[in-house]
Amino acid sequence: MKKCYKLAITVAVVGFGLGTLNAAQAATFTVNASDQGWWAAEGGQNGHNDNDNTNYVTGYIRGTDLRNFFTFDLGAIAGVSSATLQIQRFEGSVNPTETLGFFDVSTPANVVTHKNSSPNNSIYNDLGSGKNYGTFDVTTSGDPNEILSFVLNSDAIADINARSGKFFSIGGALLGDLEEGGENYLFAASGNGPVAKLVIENTDSTPVPEPNTLGGIAVVSVAGWWLKRKQKASLTV
Repeated sequence: MKKCYKLAITVAVVGFGLGTLNAAQAATFTVNASDQGWWAAEGGQNGHNDNDNTNYVTGYIRGTDLRNFFTFDLGAIAGVSSATLQIQRFEGSVNPTETLGFFDVSTPANVVTHKNSSPNNSIYNDLGSGKNYGTFDVTTSGDPNEILSFVLNSDAIADINARSGKFFSIGGALLGDLEEGGENYLFAASGNGPVAKLVIENTDSTPVPEPNTLGGIAVVSVAGWWLKRKQKASLTV
């Protein structure tokens, strides 16, 4: 009789484990930028841009103030718990370090990607103001092919989740007095490089019954039914 109980308990525990094994899992997704580029402030020497230009230089260069952007089509991604922006280093100014900030973008994706309307003060200002997604000190020297990773903060995570099924844009700007002491910039000569990537981790913290869960419940039910029959048979012998 004890063997019967042990077997039934073992089957029940195994069945329950099969049902809960995949209850909550994390998945990582990489989303390529659907577009990227820069916008110039009005009054600079070289503010005109082209829609096909994917260069994302930012800072003060050749007498022009520039800020960059990266736009992503999030599709059905939701429940994001972390996000990292990955972009190639390319070339920086002679200063050893530049301070780079990332910001939310209120300009619609179909407008910010219309780069041949640069220069435009409204869009330029938008790319470097509003909610801050993170501030980073970036060295200007190093391998131009190096991929830099910027872990975005909770404000960015909230906005990514709010934009599920839509486009999501990030603005980039160098911080400080850019015109003091000559040129200050990052990501120069990036026009022929790879597009930026948004690496997203999705964690579903609310377990939902899956086919395995139903299977586990069925195994437990069968174990209970079998045990009852065993008990009844032992009483009638």
